Amino acid sequence: MTQNPALPAFRTRTGAVSRLVLSLVCVAGWGGTVLAQQDSPQETWNASDIRKLMRDYMQANGKPAPKDKDIWPLDDRMRLAACGENPEIAPRSARSSSYTIRCKGPTAWTYTVSVENDTAGPARTMTVSAPQGQPAAAPSPAAVMQTAGLNNNSMIARDMFTAIVPRVDLTAGTILTAEMLEERQMPQSPGATAFKTVQEAVGLRLTTSVGPTSILNTRNVAKAPSVLKGETVTLKAGGSNFEIFMPGRAEGDGYEGDLISVRNIKTGAKLVGKLGPGGIVQLK
Repeated sequence: MTQNPALPAFRTRTGAVSRLVLSLVCVAGWGGTVLAQQDSPQETWNASDIRKLMRDYMQANGKPAPKDKDIWPLDDRMRLAACGENPEIAPRSARSSSYTIRCKGPTAWTYTVSVENDTAGPARTMTVSAPQGQPAAAPSPAAVMQTAGLNNNSMIARDMFTAIVPRVDLTAGTILTAEMLEERQMPQSPGATAFKTVQEAVGLRLTTSVGPTSILNTRNVAKAPSVLKGETVTLKAGGSNFEIFMPGRAEGDGYEGDLISVRNIKTGAKLVGKLGPGGIVQLK
């Protein structure tokens, strides 16, 4: 069979066109990827983003924009998931200087800050435009040292104070543990009655409800009772030549040395005794 002489030329032209189309598709796809990367939303927010949110919020409420040092507690090393929509900011009470920032997604989170010198009257709940831009780079070691108030040469803390605050909201009556508390750095002194270390507050009981912006001090805690209502104690009875021990339950809180009401677990009888070391109650 005789081959058409025009067929090789047609195949050559067809192959060239196919390669050209494929090249254009690849370039278009590559360009689309670049644009998508350029237009991708910020992946994390840092302390500067939170400060901007609060400045915008305060100005929208007719208040002066606070300085960076007046918005706390914030750490320039912090990273939060970027909000997919404008976050909501609300005061914790009608005239509170503490504000709650809520992000609904894609990763939901809540952060609470205080604004010093907030004396311009009550604020209202509102949404604030989310910060735009590319993810901020992690601060350099020198910037971290400067944030913490450290001098590069002497490594001595300057103009920063340590405060002990709860990690979450805690109700009155809670006995504090180390897991509930954390140390935070702040530019203002927390006062002479404030605790300086977590261990100073561990084991004490709250006399008022507190939150993540509350600075723990000797005025909102008290010594925790040795025995709490409902706890199991050991009842001790006897004379000069014998002693009897039996399980009991405290009918109320008590400190060592107090007379407390107890109940015999086996008989149900209600008794009174003196609370001693180790939860032993000497019956009267």
